[in-house]
Amino acid sequence: MSTVNQLGDVNGNSNSGMNNEADVDQTSGGAAVQQVSNIQQQGDGNYAKAEQIGSANDSFIQQGNNEEAEDNSADVYQNGDSNESNVLQRWDNNVANIDQVGNNNSVSLEQAAGPNQTAGNSSTISQDGNNNSAVSYQETAANPGVMNTEVVTQMDDYNYSELNQIGDGNSSTVTQSGAFDNLGTNGRSNEAYVDQNGEGNTSNITQGAQGSIAADNMATVNQSGMLGNMSTITQNGANTATVTQSN
Repeated sequence: MSTVNQLGDVNGNSNSGMNNEADVDQTSGGAAVQQVSNIQQQGDGNYAKAEQIGSANDSFIQQGNNEEAEDNSADVYQNGDSNESNVLQRWDNNVANIDQVGNNNSVSLEQAAGPNQTAGNSSTISQDGNNNSAVSYQETAANPGVMNTEVVTQMDDYNYSELNQIGDGNSSTVTQSGAFDNLGTNGRSNEAYVDQNGEGNTSNITQGAQGSIAADNMATVNQSGMLGNMSTITQNGANTATVTQSN
């Protein structure tokens, strides 16, 4: 188990809790079981990285606990089965990149853009394997120009993606696919759910490998807002799509 705490009072001392770096590497021993990485950072400009190889490992990263926390970055890499990654980033202009290889892995991501009217948060989630899940929540304050961006890529079959975005001008992109095989069935039985609340939001979902006959994929998009929301769903094979747009 590895625990890293890098704390400070940003409001009380501009030099504390800033520009810290934490790198947890749990790979040198080869494939291991039930490793735990816990990184907590407060303040601005911090960087956290966690790497784990093996099964049933758990990575937790929390960045930002005060309203001034911004410009933080987190990278997670997990290779193995039944691993879990949790990333929590508070306030503005944070970046999260999560990469999982294996089966039965899960990602939980939460990003909240706060009161400083910066450019929002961005995240990239990549999962290569079967029966993986990614659940994310992004929220912006009601300020012009504050936009969140999320990209989720899931390869192979029986994967689940759920994206929730609150605010204006957000964008989400979900790709659930697989390398084309001789049967043409890669990228099947995946589920993608997108919920966006606000104006000027964009959702793009692609399911099934190009040219495949993948079946039983499901895409559901709910967009609530007065103006300018857009949803695009592309499915290869016999699948189901539902889009609901309301004021």
